[in-house]
Amino acid sequence: MTQEIEKGKSSGTEPANEGAVRVLRPAVDIQELADSYVVRLDIPGAEKESIVAHIDQSTLKVSAKVQERLTRETGIAYDGLLSAEYRREFSLANDVETQTVDAAYELGVLKITLKKKQQFLPKEIKIV
Repeated sequence: MTQEIEKGKSSGTEPANEGAVRVLRPAVDIQELADSYVVRLDIPGAEKESIVAHIDQSTLKVSAKVQERLTRETGIAYDGLLSAEYRREFSLANDVETQTVDAAYELGVLKITLKKKQQFLPKEIKIV
């Protein structure tokens, strides 16, 4: 269904400089059903309002901003808010209907359902 687009060589877990946003790659699970694909992304700590998912040409792009409260008690030499952003991109196959996409966020998991185009769905042939 999809092929993930890899961008950059860094692990994305450490800021490059003061005030930089950490980029996190959420874990993902892709399931193919008879009439659709279901993409689940783990993005704990994100508020529903901060999640952005869109399709640009044949690429599904998902991002979500989060802020972590770090204090000296955590063992990290930083006291305050640390910004991070989850990002993931997928190249979509030709059988995906990009006009009918459903998404829901619950308990830190974003579920995106991509329906298949009618012409690619299995068809039962009646025998007369």
